[in-house]
Amino acid sequence: MTVTSLIKKSRLGSRSCHPLWRVLFYGSDTFSLTSLKLLNDNRLGRTSQPCVIGTLEVVCTKLKGPIVDYTIREQIQVRQWPFQVPRNTFDIGVVVSFGRMISSTDIEACKYGMINVHPSLLPRWRGAAPLVHTLLAGDALSGISIITVAPKRFDTGKIVMQHKVPVPPVVDLPSYSAMMAKIGSNLLLTCLKDLPSLLSKASPQSADGITKAPKVTKEMGMIHWNGDSCEYLQRLYRAVSNFVDITTLWKGSPVKLYNMVSADELVNAKVDELVQVKELGPGYCYYHPKRRLLCIRCLDGWVAFREISIKSHRRMTATDFNCGFLQKTPAEERYFVS
Repeated sequence: MTVTSLIKKSRLGSRSCHPLWRVLFYGSDTFSLTSLKLLNDNRLGRTSQPCVIGTLEVVCTKLKGPIVDYTIREQIQVRQWPFQVPRNTFDIGVVVSFGRMISSTDIEACKYGMINVHPSLLPRWRGAAPLVHTLLAGDALSGISIITVAPKRFDTGKIVMQHKVPVPPVVDLPSYSAMMAKIGSNLLLTCLKDLPSLLSKASPQSADGITKAPKVTKEMGMIHWNGDSCEYLQRLYRAVSNFVDITTLWKGSPVKLYNMVSADELVNAKVDELVQVKELGPGYCYYHPKRRLLCIRCLDGWVAFREISIKSHRRMTATDFNCGFLQKTPAEERYFVS
């Protein structure tokens, strides 16, 4: 017996206690790619867990991007959306960060329907951007929900599995997304090991505690100095700055703020002891010469940034902004406005 045949026999043996699912995967981004990779690794016997994936095909909205690049490298069949699912071809559809409404006909074409990996504890944060809204709201606890895909309404299917995950106290969206993608992919594989039983026990979502997580818009990045707290602005920057610009106005000109300083560093800067202007209002800005920071007063304290750009000007450091703009403006008039 050859080495190759021994490997094949070993793989078949590891699969014998579990059905080999014919999976149709729907995904669109790096978050969904994590789940796709784990399913494919399981299919090929690259994981230490029992194999449960027999065949794997992928549906994408566009024939480019991280999902398609991966399918090409791994020689996985990819279909472009919209794709009419043939009957008696797939056991289960797996939907991860796809963003399109799948018809009841396509759902029912799969033997066990379709399941969705959603990065929140549903019914909290139904919608396109649950990770963003989790960080924006300052939630201390979130999690992963695996639900059935319901036709006509997003994120309303029955709960198949849920796993609670504490939210790190200071985490930006890319790091949080990567963490939740990994947890979600592992929970998905666990679900597939006992799929029929878990589906039979799936329960409706609670009618209480429903919150919405709409997609990120550029308006979300606009700072309201009179109403936003320091803590909220820290959360805002960590949650949305990878999607939209953090913006304000300087003398009527649009401004973008970059490289926000951590709250701990700002405490050590002792801005209140340095500013000499009395009766400061929200939006007042002060250049910290020692730390080279642009410090801005908000509702209940200070936030700071290292870089800034103003319409018709290049992106510049806080020092450049101080030399080119602040020093030319009377101290009592150095205000950003919402």
